[in-house]
Amino acid sequence: MGNKKSSLGLWIDQTGGGNRRGRHETWEITGDPWRLRVSVIRRFCSLALRGHSERALDILKDLTQICALEDPEVQDADSFLVDQKTAGYITRLNLLLKQQDPESLQMECTNFIRHLSPPASVCGKKRFDFMSADCRGLEALSLCGAMLKDKELLKLDKVLDANIDTMTHLDLSYNRLTDRGLQCLLPTLEKMQVLQSLDLVGNYLRKETVDVLVYSMADPSAFPSLTQVALGNNYNIAVMSGDMCQLLLARWSPHAREPSLRELATGQVTIVEAVDDEDYEDPDILALQLV
Repeated sequence: MGNKKSSLGLWIDQTGGGNRRGRHETWEITGDPWRLRVSVIRRFCSLALRGHSERALDILKDLTQICALEDPEVQDADSFLVDQKTAGYITRLNLLLKQQDPESLQMECTNFIRHLSPPASVCGKKRFDFMSADCRGLEALSLCGAMLKDKELLKLDKVLDANIDTMTHLDLSYNRLTDRGLQCLLPTLEKMQVLQSLDLVGNYLRKETVDVLVYSMADPSAFPSLTQVALGNNYNIAVMSGDMCQLLLARWSPHAREPSLRELATGQVTIVEAVDDEDYEDPDILALQLV
């Protein structure tokens, strides 16, 4: 989990007084990137609801950086944000903070936390034992929220190999897959003939992974059917290059509606089962209401 470090710094007294000695918080990703982002949102909400607007604004700036939205590539005309929703939430929270609308701000924080967290339907579920189960003939496999590390996920290689000609959708979101782990899986993934969507949201992947995927997909025989890769909420992946979007588009069926490059980058055209989060209750979110 991400650690929060506090160090002495200056912040502005909201009441109009001069500068005074306060505590400046810095953040470091040492675990699940999505958990750190959720922690920062909770901290922002707590400060905002207590009237510490200047400190809350500093936290919001930290969140922008933690989400890699300050990366110069974000402004590149040939790049596309992989998570438009996160950028939108940060913009709206900034506005609500200035408007001093605590009720709307609290609701926006709640929705933002849900957006960055694994679906409630997978939280606390027993890990799928893909080594002992009968895994032949699978059309789709979801290991979302299993919190599997590289060593455990590499056992998946045999399952993928057994379903090279049948699996169309693979969901590895909200695990602890690193760049090294994904590179070990790539040789098998590349050979999967009918794989259409690959969900890698919420792992430990860095932006160098996008370059590795682009290089791999430049070979037409690799990932012949892949049309969607979801990469949001990873370590520091903020954008998908135009080159990768074009490679995905080249694999799109001529008989289907051609998606926009933004849809390809953000994962909006992936065919997945919708999850109803209406009844989702996070005790930490509820705790914010008691601040």
